[in-house]
Parts: sequence; C-alpha cells; structure tokens
Amino acid sequence: MITTKKLKRPEKLSLWESVYIFEIVRGLLITIRHFLTNLAHPFRRMTVEYPEKKKEIPFGYRAEHRLMLRQNGEIRCTACMLCATACPSDCISIVAEEMPEPTIEKRPKSFDIDMLRCVFCGLCVEACPCDAIRMDTYKYENSSCRKSDFLYDKAKLLNNHPKGASPYSVAL
Repeated sequence: MITTKKLKRPEKLSLWESVYIFEIVRGLLITIRHFLTNLAHPFRRMTVEYPEKKKEIPFGYRAEHRLMLRQNGEIRCTACMLCATACPSDCISIVAEEMPEPTIEKRPKSFDIDMLRCVFCGLCVEACPCDAIRMDTYKYENSSCRKSDFLYDKAKLLNNHPKGASPYSVAL
C-alpha cells in the first residue's frame, strides 16, 4: 500500500521579502566593489587580454602530444602498447607491424590519438619505456570546427614539436 504525506505550504512572504530589495542591493554592492577593485589595481586582474597578451606557460605543462625520432630518422616507438594500456580515456590506438631491422622487433604502422577523448593526464608519457611520446609542445590553442581535426595520426604527431625543439630524442 502506498502512503502519501501531506505537504505543508510555505508561509507567505511579507512585502519586504517578496520584493527582494535587500538581496538585489547586496548583489549590486558586491559587483560595484569588484569593479572598483579592478579599476584601482589593473595589474592584479585575473583576466588576460588573450590575443594581444598570452599567459606564461609553466615548466612541465602537459600540452599536445608528439612522437620522437631516433638519430637515424626512424620512429622511436616500439609499439609495446604500454601507453594505450595506461590511458584511462582509451584515446590511443596503435597498430603494430614488423620492423626490418633485427634489433627492434616492431614499430607502429598507425599511431592515432583522439584528442577529444584525451584528458591530458600524462600517464601515456610516464608509461612509455623508450621515451617515444611526450607532451612538451606547449601548444594549448587547439580549436576547430571539424571533429576530424582532433584525430592526430602518426604523421601529425611526428611533426608536432615546439618551435626551436628537435624532433630527435636524446639517447637514454
């Protein structure tokens, strides 16, 4: 059997409470206080005038991914799948192929990252035993109108290095 409870109606508000004058004036005073503080101290503002001024990026900022090359120009990745396994958002997909060189067993035939699924946690970088993937591009302006622009393939990841940085990794 379903029981129903009788609900109490709220008490009627007085005229002063129903107009909300006190709350409106209090909200306006907070807004005016912030306006005057920002007017008096323009250098303490949190807002950055973006296209003209860019915020300083701290060291270790996890930005877009890039793949590293060996000194001979080969891709450094050995398709061990550790980065794809460590990724919590499952945005990395790798298809391996055999390597003609006998010292290295395999390499990635395709290496794709879906940047729309990526949470920029950096676990793929930590999991990579051969330092093949990095997130040190310092690029944070990634916007587009097409979904296909956020699917980074092997060619884009190999060419996605910061200005002045070498795509070749230092031998470990």
